[in-house]
Order: sequence, then structure tokens, then C-alpha cells
Amino acid sequence: MPCYNFKSITVVPTAKDFIDIVLSKTQRKTPTVIHKQYAIGRIRQFYMRKVKTCQQFFHDRLQTIVTEFPNVETIHPFYADLINVLYSKDHYKLALGQLNTAKNIIAG
Repeated sequence: MPCYNFKSITVVPTAKDFIDIVLSKTQRKTPTVIHKQYAIGRIRQFYMRKVKTCQQFFHDRLQTIVTEFPNVETIHPFYADLINVLYSKDHYKLALGQLNTAKNIIAG
């Protein structure tokens, strides 16, 4: 019988917090200064790097959320019924599916 550790599931942030987390992490991990005398190619490369980094952070964060939450079909029937009582099983599956779709769209 597998042991389920539901306490290890990361708290899903609100949309605003999610965006703030990803953008602040992008700001910390990429260069922040651009000068107007730079060639247009260098400026384009600067912003493309920021966008790609932001894309990767969004993808990674969504992937973490999708993989940490248990699949309703694979868990013990007691936990599946509990999810259904506390939070509709159909709504739960729909929400995870939407997160997975968003992750795949972001990945391109």
C-alpha cells in the first residue's frame, strides 16, 4: 500500500503572487541594464533572453504544481472520495487539466 504525503504538496499561489514570483526570479537571474547605444540585435537578444527565462520559470512552476498533486484515479478510494466530498472530483480534474494545458502552451 503506497503512503501518501499530502503535506509535501506546495501551496499554489494566487495568480498575482504567481506572476510576481516568476517575474522577480526572472529579474534576479537575467541582466537588468540595457543602454541606448547598443545595437538593435543586442537589444533584441537582451529581451529575448528575458522572455525565454520567464517562459522557463512559468513552465517549471506549473510542472511542479501538476506533478505534486495526486491523480484521482491512482490514489486510494478513501482519498478519492474525500476529494470528491471536499472539492468536486470533476472540478479537481478539470483544474489540473487546465494547468497542464497552460504549461504545454507556455512550452510552445
